[in-house]
Amino acid sequence: MFESLLEPLPLTPSPVNRLLRSNEVPLDSEALIIRSIVSDGEDRMHALDAHIVHLQATLAQLSQRRDETVEHLRVHRAILSPIRRVPMELVCAIFALASTQNRVKFGTPPWQLGFICRSWRHYALSYPLLWSSVTVDCYPCWSESEKQRLLSKLQTQLSRAANASLDIHWSSVTCNSPDSRLLGLILPHSNRWRNMSFHVNDNSRLDWLLPTSGKLDRLETLEVENFGATTFPDVFTTAPNLRRVVLIPLKNTKRGAPIYLKSIPIPWGQITQYRGEFPWARQLEFLQAAPNLSNCALEIAEGYNFIPPTDTTVVLLHLRRLCLNAAASHLNVVAPELEELCSMFSLWIVPFITPFIQRTSCTLTRLVLWQCRLRTELTDVLRALPTLAYLLLENSDHQEEDGVAFFATMAVSGTDSDVCPHIVSMVYGYDLWDNHATQDAFISMAKSRFRTQHDLRLQLSRLRVFRTNYYLERYEPPELDMKNRVQMLQDEGLDVAFLGEQETTDYLSQRYI
Repeated sequence: MFESLLEPLPLTPSPVNRLLRSNEVPLDSEALIIRSIVSDGEDRMHALDAHIVHLQATLAQLSQRRDETVEHLRVHRAILSPIRRVPMELVCAIFALASTQNRVKFGTPPWQLGFICRSWRHYALSYPLLWSSVTVDCYPCWSESEKQRLLSKLQTQLSRAANASLDIHWSSVTCNSPDSRLLGLILPHSNRWRNMSFHVNDNSRLDWLLPTSGKLDRLETLEVENFGATTFPDVFTTAPNLRRVVLIPLKNTKRGAPIYLKSIPIPWGQITQYRGEFPWARQLEFLQAAPNLSNCALEIAEGYNFIPPTDTTVVLLHLRRLCLNAAASHLNVVAPELEELCSMFSLWIVPFITPFIQRTSCTLTRLVLWQCRLRTELTDVLRALPTLAYLLLENSDHQEEDGVAFFATMAVSGTDSDVCPHIVSMVYGYDLWDNHATQDAFISMAKSRFRTQHDLRLQLSRLRVFRTNYYLERYEPPELDMKNRVQMLQDEGLDVAFLGEQETTDYLSQRYI
């Protein structure tokens, strides 16, 4: 039966063919033939429809069987997956790296890891580090149901963190004391706080921290971002391991000039890393009380044109890295161990670098200049620093002839007139104002340092290039293409790379300690 349905349709008789090609009225004898053809065709069509339905049911069943077979193969192949042989410790380390930004920067625990599979959930729940970054929102305006949800999540997170050291971020702190239930949940763990940060919204007295006095034995880092004249109780001076302090007033255009912390007792004698923005007199007070600083970022609030008194000298014998703005460059500091000088905004600081280094009595080996300009003043500074081994320049903007002249001067030939001949590592950031001529001069400079033959130990061995306004490439093609030039250097054997967006972001984040 089925085979007959596959046979071709019977030929139409000749008289009927004539009617197919015209609008003539068929004879009675011809009408009988046509009715017979139609009847046979309808029978054939119904038979085909019935068989198609049968085949569709069979096809659906076969498709279902295939899907079942695919799933059967998947689950059994998964048993042989290499991930099953990866030790739990390595899986947890990967979890920690993958969730670092959300955990550390935003205090967001990796709740989603519990929904992947049973083994991953077990690993995540048994790895306290994943749950050790806790954000405490003081929620003054939250509804009761929202507060209950937060308390429940915090309780779960603290339980999963077990005995791990905790990173506590106090968010949205106001003049109102946090809910007693919240304090009752968090403060008993103060002996485990390792890093603590505050985002304070107004003129607050944080006396609710008093129960932590004498219990902050693990505390290493304290960070405060404040909108108001906040007053902290004396709880940090008894924290024996506190080493890093960051004190930054947040600028709010609606409130005018920034308002600085009113009081925050710090054991400055044990602090080794400090970053802060304060008026000159208060910064000087902090520095004089912190002789053991090794890493410091100073921003003097008065502005780049402020000339502070010069009758006070600060001695920082252990200082290795210093980041400052133009006003801070007038500081009289003796720092014989200083290795790296960094400027957060270099447009105004370049003329003051050489006298500052002379006052410090140091031998500088690393110079980092963010937002600088390729001008003669910069060349003069670099010429006075023959011991530099590392140089980072983020070019803000320049005239074409300035850029070409700068990199031409920075090219080396093995003579005594070479500028910074000992640079072995260099990072260069450029923006939309760069041009072909400047880029060509930059590449020529890099080649001259890479090909230096007079002393192979001193040749350029590492070069990184990034575009400051990297995000603009999403919307418009870059005017110039540095990537091809970088590729040319790679082909010649230099360790050089053009940084991607994330790597560029990572570099820009290094502006501060």
